[in-house]
Formats: sequence, structure tokens, C-alpha cells
Amino acid sequence: MASVDCLARAAIYARRPIVQVAALFLLFWVLLRSLTSFGVIVSPSDPANTETHAPSHLSANNLNHNQTSSFCGLTQQPQIEIAHTSGTTRPAPAFPPPENTNFRAPDTIDTFQHYTYRNHSNCQISSLDLHSAFSPLCPTRHDFLRAFSGGGRIGFDRPFIPLDCDMRWFTTDEICDILSRFEKIIVVGDSMMRHVVGALNVLLRKDLGYGAVTNWNFDDQELRDCFCNHQMDVKSCSVQGIFSTESVLQNDPDSFACWNPEPNKSSPVNLVIEMMLRFPLDPNEVSRFQDLLSAKKPKRPYAFVFGHGLWNDLDIQATVNWLDGILESASQKAPYLDRRHHQRPSSAVLWPKLFIPPNAAGIKKPDQWLVSQGDKALMVFEESVRFEAEKRGVETMGTWNMSIQATKYDGVHLDLKGNLVKAMGVVNWLNLIDVGSW
Repeated sequence: MASVDCLARAAIYARRPIVQVAALFLLFWVLLRSLTSFGVIVSPSDPANTETHAPSHLSANNLNHNQTSSFCGLTQQPQIEIAHTSGTTRPAPAFPPPENTNFRAPDTIDTFQHYTYRNHSNCQISSLDLHSAFSPLCPTRHDFLRAFSGGGRIGFDRPFIPLDCDMRWFTTDEICDILSRFEKIIVVGDSMMRHVVGALNVLLRKDLGYGAVTNWNFDDQELRDCFCNHQMDVKSCSVQGIFSTESVLQNDPDSFACWNPEPNKSSPVNLVIEMMLRFPLDPNEVSRFQDLLSAKKPKRPYAFVFGHGLWNDLDIQATVNWLDGILESASQKAPYLDRRHHQRPSSAVLWPKLFIPPNAAGIKKPDQWLVSQGDKALMVFEESVRFEAEKRGVETMGTWNMSIQATKYDGVHLDLKGNLVKAMGVVNWLNLIDVGSW
């Protein structure tokens, strides 16, 4: 009604020029107010209706939905920025940097920089390409195994990032100290475990070119064919992997980095693998495995690393039987490992045991195995074996997440870089074992 009254008064004085101008201005003002009230024109002075107050990647529809609905679903959030005194801004880091301590300093440098063949044009592997360090560091063995099993990569063949807490990337000197706390590290399993041992020997020999293989007996053709990454992705090279520290000390002692000080020069590290592929267990393999153990309790503890699955087509019961057979064989030869043979069965017994399930499947895996040994079967197997192993006092370091976005040259086996990550996981597990209770 107020708008109508104003128009009537304007008509009465319409014959006067100055009044006509005023009337036109008044009419324009009334129309503008009316259009604004109906939302046809948005007032620039009203911040509630100004889109420029929201990030450009948020639409008005999204904002209105968030204001009128109580549903808390997945929405695009504004980018958080940290202001600096220089006046510039940087995005907040997704992962905080590693702790600023001497212990973590090696995690931020290329620990391979002085390895043999590091600067070769066909062997450009940096430890920084394999693992991306952040904080906090996993405080316990349980935390580490959960972090490693649940970790992953941001992109194909990108650095591995554990879940929630980080692992160490140890130097060779540190690895020597860690492994020397054990009488023997005994690895049992198939070709995947042979590759883990090969990667450990690369670290112990400081040799990216030939550290995983018996290069001391290679001819010129083998030296060309089995160089660097081909140590593992060429079968004729892979089968010439190093099976024991003793063979290195006998054939190429100068290549080994772990030595006791003079005058009694000897190596405190003893890494060995026994190939035991499937269940039922081969009696000859069992006998060789038992020969690795002393009937008398040694001064330092043993550590056992197991790997099994594909040779029994991921049959969880076959794997359980395989594991039970090996554990029983060990306790028969070395009863001090089993609390059942102690006078006080309830007392704690140090028997470090780790199980490593198979890698994730790659795109080159043969089609005939995609059902029985495909990724669904592998994931189910990893979870099942973790449950069964725990009942037997065996810990599990899952590798499906770590390997799903890593190169597998045949769809099954990791290349040298992937196995170096897996080997460093074993070293982290060994480092977190309290050998004082031995």
C-alpha cells in the first residue's frame, strides 16, 4: 500500500518539472526495493548472499544444502592454509615431518648413496624413492605390524607410507647391529622369501648391482643379464640367490659389511633360508631345517620368518598344517624354544616368529590363477592366516596393501625395489624384539 500512495502523490504534481524528476527517482527507488525484496536482484552489501565469501570450488547449491540439512556426508572442505610471516601461504602438510633426532636422520637421506653401482645409469635406486618418512615413529612391534600391513602408496610405484605411524629406514651399520643381536635369522618359505633374503643381502653387502645373487661365480653373460633389478625379475638370475651368510663369507668376504672388530675378525650376522614350498612337508627339507638349530640353548636367540601360500593354492588349512609342522620340528630339535618343555610352562619364552603372506596380484598374473590366487583370494588368505598365526604365537606382516601398487614383473613377484621395502619391514620387526628376556 505504501508503494501505491507514493505513486498517487507523484501523479498530482506531475506537471511541475522538478516534481517530475523527483517522481521518477522515487518510482525507480520503489521498483528497486521491490525487485530486491523478491530476490530478483542480490544486494552487494549483504554478506549472506555474496558468493565470494565461499571458496570458488564450493557451489551455492552445496552451501545452501549444508545450511539447511543436518546430513553430514562427504563434502568438499576448504583448503587449510598456514600463514607465514613472509606474507606467503602454504598448504598444510598431509604428513608431519619425521622427528628431528639423530635416530631418525637417516630416514631423510639416501642411505644407498655409497652403495656399489648406485650411480650406474641402469641402477638409479634411492632409498628416498622407496619410503616416505613422517612422524610419529611406531613405538611397539604391534603398532609397526599394523602400520606396515595397512600402509600403502599414493600412486603406482611411489614411496611406501605405513598407516598412522612410521617405520625406520635403517643404514647398513644399523642393520648390522640389529641382526647381530640374534644367533641366527632363519627364513623358511618359497621364492618370495628367497627374494626377501636377497634384498637383505643387498643391504648387508651395500651392493645394488649384485648384492642379492652369487655374482662371484657369474660369467660375463650372467653379469649382464642379472644386473640390478634383474637380480630378481629374471628367473635364471633369481634362482642363483644367496641362501646363507656363510656362502658370502666363504666366496666374497670383502663384500660383506658386518664384521666384529679385530683381532678376532668374524661376522656376528647369520642369515639363512631353507626352501620349504608346500604341505605335506618334505622330510629332507625338515631335516635340513632342524640342522640349522642347536640342541643346546645358544647365547643369543633365534628369529624365524615364514612365508607360504601359493604352492598350496592359498588353502588356509594347508598353510596351517605347514606352519604347525615346522614349529613342531623346531621344538623337537630345540625344546628350549617351546614353553611346553619348560619346568614352568607359564613362564615367558622368547621365540620370535613372523609370517609374511604373498604379494598382491599384478596385471601380468596368468588368467588361470585369477580366481584361486587373485586379489580377493589373497586378501581373504592374509586375514585368515593372521588369525590362525596369532593363535600359535606367530606375528603377521601383511604385504597386500604394500604391493598392490608396486611393480610385479610376472604378476606375482616384486622387483628389487619392492623387496627392499619388504626386507626393511623385517629389519624393523627384528629391531623391536626385546632380546633381554632370552
